[in-house]
Amino acid sequence: MSNSFWRGAMLVVAALFAACGAAMAAANLPSVGTAAEDVDLRSVPGAVPYGAGWAVPLEGAQPSWYTSELAARVHASPGTPVQAPIDAPLPSEIGIRPGAWMIEPAGCTMNFVFAKGKKLGIGTAGHCTDGLRQPVVLLTLAPGGSNPVLVEIGKVVARHDNGVGDDFALVEISPQLYPWVSATTAVIGGPCGAYFGSGPETVWHYGHGLAIGTGGTPRAGLALTWQQDAYGWDSPAILGDSGSPVRVTDLKAAGNLTHLVTDPAWLPSFVVGTRIGKMLKIAGGWQLVSSPLCP
Repeated sequence: MSNSFWRGAMLVVAALFAACGAAMAAANLPSVGTAAEDVDLRSVPGAVPYGAGWAVPLEGAQPSWYTSELAARVHASPGTPVQAPIDAPLPSEIGIRPGAWMIEPAGCTMNFVFAKGKKLGIGTAGHCTDGLRQPVVLLTLAPGGSNPVLVEIGKVVARHDNGVGDDFALVEISPQLYPWVSATTAVIGGPCGAYFGSGPETVWHYGHGLAIGTGGTPRAGLALTWQQDAYGWDSPAILGDSGSPVRVTDLKAAGNLTHLVTDPAWLPSFVVGTRIGKMLKIAGGWQLVSSPLCP
């Protein structure tokens, strides 16, 4: 393709980065130029070499209001809600569902619900967790409640943190919280089965990206790149969006969102994730649960 095409693609990237404003500055992300050679993410914490460029895992920090004292109260009674501070941002979803907001061990987003026999689990990005059996805490609303609560939902039972296309973790949900679980993705709907095609596809994700997604927001983009385990698209995304559920037009689950990349081989895509097929392999015997609202 022509140089004007690539420069145009990077102008789109630049515009989206500019829209992130304070969020990008807070993360020490460098300014984005109009050509691929101007984009350098090496100074961003967590950046790793990828292809001819760099990949940045999009996990966010725990919020400052989630103190060690508050965390101790949450962990003292697993499965029991703890009242969140009044100034904690109110999440836009209820219960435990795709799009739920992870607070610990990192600021990330939960993706789809999975089942294994009578067990229920929910996914996120592998790099949002530190190891197996680690507890995961969400900020959410109890079904029928109106005040945000913090709840330890369960522990990590499967995890890969191997970069683009191999980045997923599964959290087994505590049985006492099963009444809180909904397989329907917040706001954007689905999933209705899994997508194994090769695009191009318009994709939607719902995540808690810093500033542009705080509290949970839906965003859409065009996915042109479909590899066996990874896929990429153009869409605003930032720290905190890691793990987000992504679906295609007919509501099938495409996979998750894990990284921002600047490798020219991915252009015009610069947001990437792990495909649902790979997520299921990592889960090892767990099956995707479709929304009860599917046609």
